[in-house]
Amino acid sequence: MKVLMISTVQAFFRQRSGMFFVLMGLLFGFLSGREHYAFAVFFLTDRFGMLYLGGIWFLYTLLCLHFIKTLWMQPEYNFIYNARLWPASKRFLRFGLMALGFLQPILYYGVYMISIAKQDRLLGKIWPIFFWYILLSLSVIILSEWRIRNPVLYQSKNKTIFNWPFPRPVSWIYWSVEWLFRERGITLLACKAGAIGVSMCTLIYYNTDHYDLRLPAVGLSLGYLLNVGISFELFHWENQIWLWNRSLPISTTTRFIRILLTHALIIIPETLIAAKYQVLALFEILQLYGLGLAVLMLFHAYLYKHGGILEDLLKPVLIGFVILTLLILYKIPVWGLAGAGLISSYYLYSKWYGRNEISL
Repeated sequence: MKVLMISTVQAFFRQRSGMFFVLMGLLFGFLSGREHYAFAVFFLTDRFGMLYLGGIWFLYTLLCLHFIKTLWMQPEYNFIYNARLWPASKRFLRFGLMALGFLQPILYYGVYMISIAKQDRLLGKIWPIFFWYILLSLSVIILSEWRIRNPVLYQSKNKTIFNWPFPRPVSWIYWSVEWLFRERGITLLACKAGAIGVSMCTLIYYNTDHYDLRLPAVGLSLGYLLNVGISFELFHWENQIWLWNRSLPISTTTRFIRILLTHALIIIPETLIAAKYQVLALFEILQLYGLGLAVLMLFHAYLYKHGGILEDLLKPVLIGFVILTLLILYKIPVWGLAGAGLISSYYLYSKWYGRNEISL
């Protein structure tokens, strides 16, 4: 059962992490709690609301079914057909648990719908949700059973539904971000979820009273710092996977600019959240964006000195955040901290880049 969940369900969320990342940005970044509540009430009270909801859930389930069908056709998944040796009752139970794993987003939203229905005394209208749960789970179970009874032991690599008509961009930044989405999707999704959550909470609290820029500077700095996992993966990509890049005749300044632009692209979602709430002026948002970029670049430059595993680097990150908080509280201008951080990161990057190779 564990092998089934890891090889199929976990593979689905890992490969589709980019899609879930975009959906989280749309649902939690650009829709307020009032709008989520309005959608839930619409599904509960409209004559065809539950049909609309079921249709949306059915489209998601079709995505899951297509994934199972194509994944189990790959040669490396031949072992999955050994599930035919399980008794029928055990196959039904295990495929049912696998279906619940695939339908987690639907289950979570159903719990939210039930809480809204209980709050507004609409529990009598919630029963179609359980019908959809059973129907969609059975569809996953039936397809899984059909696939193992009709094995396909080879799939042509050249057979594709759609061929992108444009060549892949020849861009170091594009390749780095693409690698993040394809190989480190779970890390990307977890870091961005935490960063966006902290940013939203900071801006909501900032809007409750009259505060100066120090409050969002501290809160959003923490949100930006939650991207250190992504920065660490970029360091791992450059220094352990894309090793031939280290031998290219590229200046240290050019390498620093590429890393800087990659980090600047990564932290755009949090910045869009700040713009969406419309509680900060444009210049204030730019200052906070520069500060977040500076703290991430300082962390990335520090990696070239110490390296190691991410858990060992959390202590200096925490100490650095405390120092940054004290500097902000002493009313040092945010733009000054951002500028000093970026200049310092360039100096440290130039000093420590290639340090490991020299020491060897």
